[in-house]
Parts: sequence; C-alpha cells; structure tokens
Amino acid sequence: MDQSTASPVSSRRHFRLNVLPLAALATLAAVAFVGALIAPDDTGQLGGDFPSFYAAGSIVADGGYESLYDPVVQRAAQEGLIENDGGYLFFAYPPFVATGYSWLAPLGYRVAYIVQMALMAAAAAGTVLLLRPMSSLVQRYPAAVIAVAVLFQPLLVSLIGGQNTALTMLLVAGAARAEFSGYPVLAGVAVGLLAYKPQYGVPLALIVALGGRWRVVAGIAGTWAGLYLAGVAALGWGWVGPWWEQATAFRDVNASVNGDLFVSLPGFLEYLTGMGSGAGRLLGVAIGGGGLLAMAWLWRRSGSPAARYAIAGLGLVLIAPQALFYEAGLGVVTLLLIADLDGRVMRVAWGAWIAGWLYVVTEPALNTTVLVLALAVIMAAALAVAGPTSARPLPESPA
Repeated sequence: MDQSTASPVSSRRHFRLNVLPLAALATLAAVAFVGALIAPDDTGQLGGDFPSFYAAGSIVADGGYESLYDPVVQRAAQEGLIENDGGYLFFAYPPFVATGYSWLAPLGYRVAYIVQMALMAAAAAGTVLLLRPMSSLVQRYPAAVIAVAVLFQPLLVSLIGGQNTALTMLLVAGAARAEFSGYPVLAGVAVGLLAYKPQYGVPLALIVALGGRWRVVAGIAGTWAGLYLAGVAALGWGWVGPWWEQATAFRDVNASVNGDLFVSLPGFLEYLTGMGSGAGRLLGVAIGGGGLLAMAWLWRRSGSPAARYAIAGLGLVLIAPQALFYEAGLGVVTLLLIADLDGRVMRVAWGAWIAGWLYVVTEPALNTTVLVLALAVIMAAALAVAGPTSARPLPESPA
C-alpha cells in the first residue's frame, strides 16, 4: 500500500504497537546507561547483587580459583562495592560461572555492570524472539511483547540488579524452541547449561528423564560432562565439595535475610510459618519432590514442547527450595507459550504484571503474597490450557 493511502487507524496501530514500545525500551536503556555512568561511588551499592559476580570474576582473574569460596577473600574483593561495612554477598555458583565473569573483571566495575545489563537485556529480548514460531502473539507484536516483558517489575529489577533471570529464561525458551524445531539434542544442551543454576537445572533434567525424552537427556549428559570438566580444570576433581559447602551456607543466610522476598512455595511457606531450617527443608523436599513427579507425569503424557515447557518454566520457580521475587520473570515464558489458547490468559498476564509492580507501593510480606498468588494463577492457567486434560491443541513439533 502506498504510504499516502495508508489508513489512519493502521498508522496509529503501528505507532502504538511498534514505535511506542521501541521508544520506551530505548528510553529505558538510555536512563540505565547514563545512570550507571554518573552514579557517584559513594552513593551506595551500584548494581544490586552484581558485586558478588564481579568480585568472583576478579578473584579468578587475579589469583585463580583456589580462594574463590574463601569468605575472607570474597569480602576483600567486594570492598567498596557494597553498602554493608564488614559484610559481603555470597557467591554460591559453580566455578565455571566465575570464569565467565573473569572476562568482565578487567573492564572495571562500572563498565562490567553496564555490559552485564546489556547482555541480560539482550537475553530477555532473545527469549521473546526465540518463541516467535510458537506464539502468534509474538509474531504479531514482537516489539510490544518485548517491552511489556522487560517492564515486568521482577524482570526489570533483575536486569538493573545485576542478576541473571533473563539467562535462565533464554535457556528455557531455547530448549522449548529446539524441541519444537525437531532438535532434541540441542534442547538438551540448553537444559544442561541450566546447571549454572542447579536449583533449576537439576530438577528440569530429572523431569526430562522421567518424562522419557531420551534424546534430550543425551544432550544434557554431554553438556554436564563438559561443565564438570570445566570445574575440574578450575578446582580439581573434587570441586563439587567446596561449591556445595558454599551453596549450603548461602541457603541458610538467604533464608534469614531474604525470606520475605521468596516466591517459591517451599521458601514462601517456610517464611510464612516461621519454620526452622530442618522443618523448612523437609517442607521443601515434600513440595519439590511432589511437584517434580507431577511435572514429569505431564511431560510423559504431552506431545507438545509448548505444553511441556509452559508447565516446567514456571513450575521450576514454584518448586525450588528458594526463589527470590525476580525469578518470577520465568512466568513470561509460560505466558507466551499458552497465550494463544485462551483469551482469558491475557487477563492473567496483565494481573501478574500489575502484581509485580505492587512491590513498589506495598510492604514486603504483602507484595510477596500477592505475587505468589499471581504465579499460582498463572500455573493454574497453564495446567488448564496445556495440561493433558485440555481440549485445546498446542503447537506440535514440525514433522
């Protein structure tokens, strides 16, 4: 159609669904970039949790891996980067994660933080675009969907706060897309890479195995072998022991400091009931084990990658021993995979989006409760439209 004869309605629609979202994203990116550049060093903690990642990379870059999990060394590496005098932020990830951040350490903290934000923003956009063949919503409105996803408050806080929720989203979406496109081994590679965050990677691998997706399992096994050898190169054959000790210590500290921010059912209920560590862990095992078996059953009964990963994406957050509120960003993957099936899903999506922003105006205990309820509603919607009893067909893999 000639531009001179374009409908005013179509022009307004294009502006609202393409130009305006892209302008909002560009403005947000500019504000984040300029803010990171001009923030004085003495105004507090720049980057939220990023000091722990940057410090881990600096430790590796400066002296290798031997002292990576030494609390004295971690505290010294974070000096001047965090507000707590004498305290430090745990780095409880496997050693190969520190390897990635060691490549950013030579850039200096401020530049490394900006690069981290850019990479995670790209991962968030990539998550949406990867799901394009599986979602007519993304096909029709890619710019608007990316903007709404990035402006979902938990995900936005993750981007600004130096966290990696967007990477987790990208790997889950990548696994779904790879299976949908007929590349199960590649899907296994994506699931295997989730071992960088074992509380998600290990349960999803078990779900895949119990669900009988054996070619995906092959991809997972090969990826895990490579990651284990990367850990061996860093800390020797017994590297799992020092890492596990750090991860266990982090769990206890996290429960006492951030309990009011948990959105996983085990963590939320442990905080809500005031359970001690022993009872809380028992509760976590019960919920996590039951949820894992339920999802594995659904995986075995479903022939649709969209259904399987819609349920698993958010299910991983809900059954994790601990998941902080910004991990709710995984709900974006679930919603995009089920949005085509029922118009009511979009009401659920907007309700969750609003619930995320209630964090700005409510007390922690209240806003966490609202967000947990929103995630539970999303999960119920996923089960209703993607579960084995649903009459609504999800997209199948190409023949």
